[in-house]
Amino acid sequence: MKIYLIILLLVCTFSCGDAGDAVTSTDQENLQGSWLGQTESVNGIQKDVSFLYVFKGDTISFTDETGKVMKYSFRLDTTGNPRFLILRSEDTLTNPTPVSVGYELNGDSLKIVVAPPGLRPTEISDKNNQELISCKRKGF
Repeated sequence: MKIYLIILLLVCTFSCGDAGDAVTSTDQENLQGSWLGQTESVNGIQKDVSFLYVFKGDTISFTDETGKVMKYSFRLDTTGNPRFLILRSEDTLTNPTPVSVGYELNGDSLKIVVAPPGLRPTEISDKNNQELISCKRKGF
């Protein structure tokens, strides 16, 4: 009987660990590809934008409306709410500190939240001077 309890405990332990990894790997997989930023809002003031985000593996490139391209490596933190993209600039000499950006992924819709410098987003919203960018998967 004791051996069955140990086996059951091991199965539960491994299953619980896999569930957390499944969220991370699912988001990692579902973020891959090109996303078009369509709107940006801060404190209820919204404007149309045309940003391009391209996720490939563990890198992201961001093209702003002027055509300037910025590249980052990223990892996901899916343990809390909101979930975070932890971005590290490829230019680590001038930008050595990683930045946490909140995100919400729902099918072909992606919301990205950027907090004011030095802060971390607290929710997926444009409140408290947070910048909320709404994106659609390119091709949809």
